[in-house]
Amino acid sequence: MRKIIVSEFMTLDGVIEKPGELGWAFRFGRGEEGDAVKADEVRSAGALLLGRTTYEGFAQAWPRQTGDFAEKMNGMPKYVVSSTLRDPEWENTKVITVDEVADLKRQPGGDILVNGSAELVQALAARGLVDEYRLMVYPLILGGGRRLFRDGAEEAALRLVEARPVGDDGVVLLTYRPRHRTVTSADGTPIAYDRTGAGPAVVLLQGAFSTRDDPIMTGIAEALAARFTVYNYDRRGRGGSGDIAPYAVQREIEDLTALIEAAGGRAMVFGGSSGGALALEAAAAGAPITRLAVFEPPYATAPGHRPPSHRELAALAEQGRRGDAVELFLTRGAEMPPEAVAGMKEQPFWPGIEAVAHTLAYEAAVVGDGPVPERVSAVSVPTLVLAGSASSGRMKDAAREVAGRVPDARLEWLEGQAHGQADPASIGLALEKFFSG
Repeated sequence: MRKIIVSEFMTLDGVIEKPGELGWAFRFGRGEEGDAVKADEVRSAGALLLGRTTYEGFAQAWPRQTGDFAEKMNGMPKYVVSSTLRDPEWENTKVITVDEVADLKRQPGGDILVNGSAELVQALAARGLVDEYRLMVYPLILGGGRRLFRDGAEEAALRLVEARPVGDDGVVLLTYRPRHRTVTSADGTPIAYDRTGAGPAVVLLQGAFSTRDDPIMTGIAEALAARFTVYNYDRRGRGGSGDIAPYAVQREIEDLTALIEAAGGRAMVFGGSSGGALALEAAAAGAPITRLAVFEPPYATAPGHRPPSHRELAALAEQGRRGDAVELFLTRGAEMPPEAVAGMKEQPFWPGIEAVAHTLAYEAAVVGDGPVPERVSAVSVPTLVLAGSASSGRMKDAAREVAGRVPDARLEWLEGQAHGQADPASIGLALEKFFSG
């Protein structure tokens, strides 16, 4: 996926307005190093994204210039976000809307560079579409002028990636990337989440071992971001989220409710695997969910099959036997052959799996002792149950039973998909159709 990189000349008081026309950027030397930074930035960019005002200034200046830098600026693809511009004259320019930017990021090509364009940057930041800020800060206070972020902008924490002086005049290059956002649950637990896209709100819940950085969840978020505002969060006890004892399923329902409140008070929800079971519990308890989709909640419908309990898994984790907790969960819970688990222990990802072993007890509490719980019949919102045609018989049977018990539910098979090996694009396409209904 392409990145959107915002690159700005900025004064100490945050002004970015007309650094060339007003001349303030020329009062201080940025040296050969600073010149090289800007040249490399343009040379490596795959496209330029601008607001109309900045575009018109560039379109007036660059076609008259010559040399390698000008040739790159004039030749690269350019996108202007505008509702009024009709016939852009600068070569290789296309007019788009801000809602089309998420789709532009998914297209092949190099990173997308944004210069100036304060209003556009603010709109992109509000949609969670900015991947990096490169700010060349000049030791100057102007006392007025257009700033990069206006008063009233939503709070968002950034992570400093690099800070270095360029030249000998006090100019500093600061590079930041967004941190995750947080919301506070009812018991005070901070819940970390990422927000991308624009449109109606969709909240994603992952299953066992996963965080919001899981490739399947991030892939689903990317697939939905063109039409929806997607909230992808770390369930308590993992990733960037906190974990206040004692655990209870109700607290996870409160976590989800806090995310929905942050999303505007009502949202559509998708849960994968045990995240689907949690989503069903929340909907049955009356959480403000408008549409619900789940992928293979891992209930055990076969007579006599007893997955490991919350008590068993919690005891192993409390004793420091994290590897044993993972092995028990995988063999008796996920029905994985012991020899396959033994092979996993030799892989470099095994320590990461053990790191979240304490949360396996949470999954057991959410899924219960096996059968699909009767209380899912209290789910009153339209529900889509997804299942893979290549999944095990257990997963298929559980999906059929969930779809049969939820009053307003339908079952949809994803051809060639399987539990733990699903293609996020396939799930994303099914969700897009359902959530758009």
